[in-house]
Amino acid sequence: MTIKHLEYNGNTLPSFKEVFNNMDKFWNSFYFSPSERLVPMDVIEGESGYEMQIAIPGASKEDIKVDIKQGSLTIEAVRPKIENESIKYLYKGLSAFEFKRTFSDLDTNLKVDTDKITSAYKDGLLTITLPKKQEALPRVIPVEVK
Repeated sequence: MTIKHLEYNGNTLPSFKEVFNNMDKFWNSFYFSPSERLVPMDVIEGESGYEMQIAIPGASKEDIKVDIKQGSLTIEAVRPKIENESIKYLYKGLSAFEFKRTFSDLDTNLKVDTDKITSAYKDGLLTITLPKKQEALPRVIPVEVK
């Protein structure tokens, strides 16, 4: 017996293959450029701000640029191609790349205090700290008894 399709509440459900193919199409679509897909990244929200962790192995401090302009954060990184004909590679998996990603309107959308953004690069991981503006921080409002 072959099942051609599944139904739930009278609606035909897509097969797993269709679901995963559609997910691949989305992730490989115009929404993300190839340079955005190459570099793994986490964005974490804490009570006082956000932290971005971006894996950029093999780059030096000079290869990384973090820029804030008009409330938009741009991160650029380059890992140059290493040419050394004296090296005999059995397998070469580390390639040169360029990465650029811009996060727009951080000051208005996420209430980030753009004057206090900091960044650090250690052990192949770029960490960018984005503190929230004072007015965006949670606060307790006292209840007045009358």
